[in-house]
Amino acid sequence: MSVRMVGSRAKTVDYESGEGTGTASVLVVQTLPAFAVDGAADARPLSRAAQRLVTYLALRDRPVRRAEVAHALWADSSEEHGAASLRTTLWRIGRVHRDLVQATAERLSLSDTAAVDVQAASSLARSLASADAELPDDSEPVIGLLSTDLLPDWYDDWLFVFRERWRQLRLHALECLAGRLGEAGRFSEAIDAALTAVDAEPLRESAHRCLIRVHLLEGNRGEAVRAYRALAELLHTELGVRPSPGVRALLA
Repeated sequence: MSVRMVGSRAKTVDYESGEGTGTASVLVVQTLPAFAVDGAADARPLSRAAQRLVTYLALRDRPVRRAEVAHALWADSSEEHGAASLRTTLWRIGRVHRDLVQATAERLSLSDTAAVDVQAASSLARSLASADAELPDDSEPVIGLLSTDLLPDWYDDWLFVFRERWRQLRLHALECLAGRLGEAGRFSEAIDAALTAVDAEPLRESAHRCLIRVHLLEGNRGEAVRAYRALAELLHTELGVRPSPGVRALLA
């Protein structure tokens, strides 16, 4: 699946092969769902500190001041210790992937030959919301990608905003994809996309609304009523509220 990267390192990357279309060798930094660096001849793993540094730069997608990086990654250390830890980590990254990080006296960034999977995935997710964009011939790998969390086993505070941004983006994309597939008569795929959104966030009414609408488009009113009742019971049990008027209106 080829998608267009966004940001200063724009290029087309194939998720299956990790190959770029440029002439330079592309290192793909993977964060969905686990960290990896693909495309390098040296397969030695990076240390945890190195992984965190590479991920921080990958998610920022712009040159970042050294002091900012050191403060974010070594927040519990003194300024001097954080700066020393940063220098050591950069040296260790360079021993494994010499061309992965660009460093100046003031700022750090990923190399121009490095691509980031979540940046490409975000570009794909945004494109699915456009009515003019073509639907994928095979939605299964797209839905699989949009079901994936960003580094769910990491608990760094600085990661929260990036994780939440990706979660919201992928949920919106799944809902848009479900609606467009349903309107195209691809009901099985549409239901899969809607159920994936519901599974990712069970209390998200817009995801349930997509599922109910797809059932109605297919002519399965009984399935739509069952999905509505499941939502109503869940909201009553968890939040003590009823489905919104917009959801109730679907079955009026």
